[in-house]
Amino acid sequence: MSTQDNLIKSVALVKNYGRLVRDKLHLLTSLALVDAILMVSFYYLIACAVGPLILSYSDSGIESIYYALIVLALRLLFKLIQAKIISDISYKVETNLRSDLANKLISIGPLSNKRESSLSASFVDAMDDIIPYFTHYLVSARYALALPLVILIAVFFASPINALILGGLCPLIPIFMILIGKGAEKLNQRQWVRILRLSTHFTETLQRISFIKLFNLENQETKIIASMSRRWRKQTMQILRIAFLSALALEFFATVGVAFCAIALGFKVYYDGFSYVNALFVLLCAPEFFLPLRVLGQNYHIRMKSLGAISNIADIMSQDDLIKKEGSDIEINKFDIVFENVQAVYPNGFIGINNLSTKIKEGEVTALVGVSGCGKSTMLQSLMGFINIKDGSIKIGGININDISNKKLREYLSYIPQSPHLFFGTLRDNLKLAKEDASDEELINALDKVGAKFLLDRFEHGLDHKIGDQNQGISGGEARLIALARTVLKDSPIILLDEPTASLDFETQDLFIKALDVIKQGKTVVLVAHREDLINVSDTVIDVSLINHIKDENNANS
Repeated sequence: MSTQDNLIKSVALVKNYGRLVRDKLHLLTSLALVDAILMVSFYYLIACAVGPLILSYSDSGIESIYYALIVLALRLLFKLIQAKIISDISYKVETNLRSDLANKLISIGPLSNKRESSLSASFVDAMDDIIPYFTHYLVSARYALALPLVILIAVFFASPINALILGGLCPLIPIFMILIGKGAEKLNQRQWVRILRLSTHFTETLQRISFIKLFNLENQETKIIASMSRRWRKQTMQILRIAFLSALALEFFATVGVAFCAIALGFKVYYDGFSYVNALFVLLCAPEFFLPLRVLGQNYHIRMKSLGAISNIADIMSQDDLIKKEGSDIEINKFDIVFENVQAVYPNGFIGINNLSTKIKEGEVTALVGVSGCGKSTMLQSLMGFINIKDGSIKIGGININDISNKKLREYLSYIPQSPHLFFGTLRDNLKLAKEDASDEELINALDKVGAKFLLDRFEHGLDHKIGDQNQGISGGEARLIALARTVLKDSPIILLDEPTASLDFETQDLFIKALDVIKQGKTVVLVAHREDLINVSDTVIDVSLINHIKDENNANS
């Protein structure tokens, strides 16, 4: 995808979320206009009070101070309302963006090539960069329109020549913003790509830390990360240099504008006897005229950074859905599974199974065997709907799974992958994923049924035992037993197991097989197996290597 296409998608995505808060942004525009009128009124009252006091030692305008304090209180109130609205905008955009991104990741499937380590940067870092676009840039853009306009009108009535000076310098600031912003745009996009690569590489390094230590690759990985970090730092300094250049240009034009106003007023007062009150009023308003434009110029970099950050999310959001959403809540009464000339294709184009036909009998334990890569796991993932079925059909009880809604299909299936995942939380929380309203007695019975009741004795707090991230504190065998207990709680008629005893010691394997022997009664069980002990408990064995024709097809595609 070209950079231009990605930028277009990023802008479209930002506009889409901008529509969610359009009413609040319009309200901020109205508040900005009212705040500008109050500010002009405040400076005029101050000029009326201070001018006579300084120049003629008269307290004739002292009453204006009281009115100025009232106006100041009103401005404070409007600022509080503005802060509340900005907070609401931030909450609404972030909530919807996170929700949409999570739903999209679910819809493109767990096997999509877009589900990678860089997603952590998308969920965390990108949010911190995207939200300021709505809460800073768009807000400052509205103030940059409202405040200078109101001030320019007020100054025109006080001193037309100064209004002409301010109006003449005003366009120069946006012009320089655009010129400098063009360079910052490309740098920000490259910067976001670099931080994604750094984040992805660092996460993957942590995940394979045991492999790195085993082969003594610590120094090599350290040098790679140091090199990537150094390039990222240099890129950051280039962006900061442009930001400082932009700030310098804005400050220069603001300073020149105020100076010209002061010079024009000085000549006006000296030659024409111009009103001191009007002169003071113009001098007070001149810096405020440039302030929102300077803030907008600074926040223009936020816009560029946000577009760079959202580019990766826009790429994910534009992906085609792999997990189907259509289908109806069809009731299934028979649970035999039939593959008819099925071709399943992974998101990267690799053909997992090709022209595969077989039948799995209801109420039996069927073992899928064969050499690695022959399509055993692909059969389970196709049945779950994780992989796109390009040709052929998969039927359960004579009904095509494409005619069944995802929600209904999941009710009939329980799936335990090679490495079952336990979420951060208590043992009770993890078990209740299968049955939300399950009582503690049901949870204990499920553990007992799979031979995992010993965990309650091993864990000091029983069901309240805390499980850490990445199954911390739980062995691989214990995680599989807990996953099996969840299957008991769900009580699905079809159970899918992907190499359930892989990497288990013989003692834990025997424990798992005994548990499987208990829960298989009346169920259709399909398991991927390599170990002889697991194959022996099966009623039927299917050698996938003999019925899957992927080798010639993938070689032809290559």
